[in-house]
Amino acid sequence: MMDIAEQGGKKLPTPWPVVVIWALTLVAVALALGAQFVAGAGTGMALPLILAFPLALLHGARRYGMRANLVFFAVAWIFSNFFENLSILTGFPFGNYHYTGSPRIFYVPVTIGLIYYGLGYVCWMVANVLLDQADANLDWRKGWQNRLNMFALPIIAGAVMTMWDVSTDHWASTVSHNWIWENGGGLFGVPFSNYLGWWFVTWSFFQAFSLYLAYKQSTVSEPQSVVRRGLELPNVLIYGSLGLQFALFQILGPHVSGTVVDATGQVWNKADMFESVAIIASFTMVPIALLALFKMGRGDLNDD
Repeated sequence: MMDIAEQGGKKLPTPWPVVVIWALTLVAVALALGAQFVAGAGTGMALPLILAFPLALLHGARRYGMRANLVFFAVAWIFSNFFENLSILTGFPFGNYHYTGSPRIFYVPVTIGLIYYGLGYVCWMVANVLLDQADANLDWRKGWQNRLNMFALPIIAGAVMTMWDVSTDHWASTVSHNWIWENGGGLFGVPFSNYLGWWFVTWSFFQAFSLYLAYKQSTVSEPQSVVRRGLELPNVLIYGSLGLQFALFQILGPHVSGTVVDATGQVWNKADMFESVAIIASFTMVPIALLALFKMGRGDLNDD
């Protein structure tokens, strides 16, 4: 999957950003699949997310150019911080909660915006694979299919990202106490409104970026030149490993024991909670990653 340039019939070395992208990918996958066996349940949730940030910086600059990638970063950061702060103050759109970490931008830790950007980019690219590189076909001058892509891609990307949150939020909040749900909720202390909010917020910044790309493509003579195709596999591998890690730990790792009490006084069993993480991720994130891999293997992403 690495790009190999050719000049005068000779193969040129792979550009260093591609080498770094693959190095980051392999380390992130290794951490996702192995960190929990070394440091305990839940540890593998955070470490790959840290590497998703530099991966998004490099991969996004390569695929869209530095300016467009900065637009993606800006909309992800601004939209996520605005709605997170709004929800902490008013309860909309996620529900009533508060963070325990610092430093913060108003009420939200700085790291949250970085996760929205890094993981958001990974999920955006997975959705691109599922929709046969819709990001390169957003020029509204070229028919209803492209106009449909402008809205289908953000909706699917938001759903792909929300699958991760459905898998992990109750462990990160109720057990790890990275944030506290003040009124509890049905999914081990997390309310349904949280997941609706996640889909809404992620859709909103994906939609803003989609419209930006569509505008760029509609103002050039060769719309697909706005997007540099190829190198989709790293993002699919990272997303798949983020889902697979929980099933592997559930099957091969030590037993999770004990109970935890949420903010409303409800007692939850940790073993049940972690098993639910494995079940949800195994039948949402993992099949999505497999579908993306199968589509790539069939050549669905090839140019006509």
